Amino acid sequence: MKILVIRISSLGDVILSTYVVRLLRNAFPESQIDFLVANQFAQVFKYNPRLNNVIEYDKTKPFYFHLFETLSINNPIHYDVIIDLQNNLRSRVYSLGKGTNIYRFNKRRFFKFKLVYLKKRTNVFLQIPILYRDTIPNLNRFDDNLGLELWTEKDFSRGEYLPHKKKLQNINLGKIAIAPGSRHFTKSLPARKFVDLINLFQDRFNSQIILLGGKEDFDVCDRIARATRGVENLAGETDLIRTVELVDEMDMVISNDSAMVHIASARKVPVVQIFGSTVPEFGFTPFRTPNAIVENNEVDCRPCTHFGRARCPKGHFKCMEDITAEMILSALERIIEQSI
Repeated sequence: MKILVIRISSLGDVILSTYVVRLLRNAFPESQIDFLVANQFAQVFKYNPRLNNVIEYDKTKPFYFHLFETLSINNPIHYDVIIDLQNNLRSRVYSLGKGTNIYRFNKRRFFKFKLVYLKKRTNVFLQIPILYRDTIPNLNRFDDNLGLELWTEKDFSRGEYLPHKKKLQNINLGKIAIAPGSRHFTKSLPARKFVDLINLFQDRFNSQIILLGGKEDFDVCDRIARATRGVENLAGETDLIRTVELVDEMDMVISNDSAMVHIASARKVPVVQIFGSTVPEFGFTPFRTPNAIVENNEVDCRPCTHFGRARCPKGHFKCMEDITAEMILSALERIIEQSI
């Protein structure tokens, strides 16, 4: 049987889909399993042995190019099963005529509408990897209770995914990675608050701290590094695999609601996630790794968006402005207490 999984973007979503890849391999050990992903995120699967082929989708090419390629009579690609975890126009066009059975991810538009516009929050919600899993009938029977995966060369050479064997006990704050960036302003804790947090850690714990992120995060990380002492800014200087290796060396990761949360989860490194305009109910929370959530539940305008915004629509940005270094420290202490 030939299976194609589609998740073109973005980085965090692609990492979240690695759980489904493993379950598919558990369920169909002899099948051909391929994955369609944007070329800039293909590194997620560089060392992953569970896939037969990684098909790189070039998002820089115009939409009509992919449409023509799909409809070409010379295109021999066909799959028994296509699992479309993207479920947008690009993924639908790509899958045209290529699959006998196609399963598409339910994007839960009404659920998100109720959260954003009616503020119908709940304490019980499903995480995105579970929702991805449930796109495929009966795949839950093959759940192994393990988490996400970002394979390194070391994992590949050993023939096993080493984070699955981690025993997290007596966690400390010796080495901390902070990811202060985000694609959207309203999902980013202000830089000065990260400065306060770093000063607090260094005063109390003498922590070694590095800043991680993409090239687009360099400026905010540079401002933080210049305002603190002994903090190394590595934003934009590492590719995904090197970032994963650095995360492996950390005792804790602190991040906004961004892909770094899922990188840490995949390597089973404890993570504190900071929410601003978005909320945990959307499902993008740390998956099967020790974690704590920091959010301001005293404002009634959250969530104001599913994706994030360029500015606070009410002008006060209290969802982030009211979060303090002490609140984040308290979240870390909860993780430490659970590990003792």
